[in-house]
Amino acid sequence: MNSDVSEGEEAYLKRALEAFEDNPSEIVKTSDLAARLNVSSASVTEMIKKLAARDLVTHIPYRGSRLTSKGFIHASRVKRRQMLIEILLSDVFGLEGDLSELTSKMESALERSHELALDKMLGYPEESSDGRKIPSLEREFDESTTIIPMSEMSEGQNGIVKAIKMSNDDSKIMLKIDVVAGTMVGRSEYGFTVDDTEYRVNESTLDSIFVEMDVR
Repeated sequence: MNSDVSEGEEAYLKRALEAFEDNPSEIVKTSDLAARLNVSSASVTEMIKKLAARDLVTHIPYRGSRLTSKGFIHASRVKRRQMLIEILLSDVFGLEGDLSELTSKMESALERSHELALDKMLGYPEESSDGRKIPSLEREFDESTTIIPMSEMSEGQNGIVKAIKMSNDDSKIMLKIDVVAGTMVGRSEYGFTVDDTEYRVNESTLDSIFVEMDVR
């Protein structure tokens, strides 16, 4: 988290970004932000003035506010952190239900280096499973490696397991296979190999195992 911007201030920036995404041509109304944050309009106005003093928003008296360029960058990072954690919890760990409150708490503690590592591990997703676009403003990519599902590997290619989606069916299968994050695997005709052992698995299981490939 940016040490100059509090967790509460980041929540305002994130909601302002969401309001902008819903209506890009409109000024973000104070009443809209208050409803999104479940606080009073007076509290929103006070926060907007604080953020305006830091050049994160432009305050338009009696109308609302707009994110500045600096505010857009920061809000995009906050939103991206939250969505990456949400994908980790839902697509990798298999958690279900509304994860918004949990991910909001976790993203506030995620350092920049952690965000970059998580983004890389997840394969730089462009959107969530329900179609929400992940902000890309000032997103950093490591082009020396790429992470793909094992199903996209060609026979004979090798890679390192970085993540495994844990649906109920996949978890039962993976408990029988000696594969964890960090395992070197090779794609075979009917599945994959670890050392000299071949595991014959279906396409669904191959889709659930994400492997880092060296592209240099």
